[in-house]
Amino acid sequence: MNTVKEKDFIEISYIGRIKDSNQIFDLTDKDLAKKENIFNENEDYNPKIICIGESQILKAIDDTLIGKDIGKTYTLELSPEKAFGKKDSSLIKVVQTSVLQQQKINPFPGLQINASGLLGTIRAVNSGRTTIDFNHPLAGRNIIYEIKINRIVTELKEKISSLVKNLIGIHDKEFTLVLEGNNAEIKLNLKIPSEIKEGFIKKVKNILSDVNFSFV
Repeated sequence: MNTVKEKDFIEISYIGRIKDSNQIFDLTDKDLAKKENIFNENEDYNPKIICIGESQILKAIDDTLIGKDIGKTYTLELSPEKAFGKKDSSLIKVVQTSVLQQQKINPFPGLQINASGLLGTIRAVNSGRTTIDFNHPLAGRNIIYEIKINRIVTELKEKISSLVKNLIGIHDKEFTLVLEGNNAEIKLNLKIPSEIKEGFIKKVKNILSDVNFSFV
């Protein structure tokens, strides 16, 4: 039976749960998402292709998958230190509610906001003050992942498409890939900064060194 090695491209299916509540926060099963009433039409519920050792999934999972068997399902329990970190009290800020309202934000507990590039969650609103938590929403939580290693990915076009999605953070519908021999032309349906394009090409050349990449 084949086993996973570093730099392998593999396709995985998974379900991520918060240990103490069993609440699902991440999954690749559309039917289960609908059953659990967490379906989001903007999410991609297809199995995910990753390159092992390239930090395209949590490092603890990345490391654990090396040496595992293709076709098998594994259950991994991760502590906060190996998942999304411990809670950091310095990342919890209190601001005047009026400051947020001036930015057309009507704060309420649970609302997620983007402040200067940082994602924060409103924890409390009272007495004209709003408490914002800039920790990862799952910081401090033990989590459990059930992961099935479906297959080794060998097709070059699949590998490149996965790198576009994982490294740039876009969906299939947002780009078209034209592959002729070892020349890969990526046609984007949205604008992204040139720095991201340059960073992508530099990164993937270390993974697929014999492929020539270009954006149009």
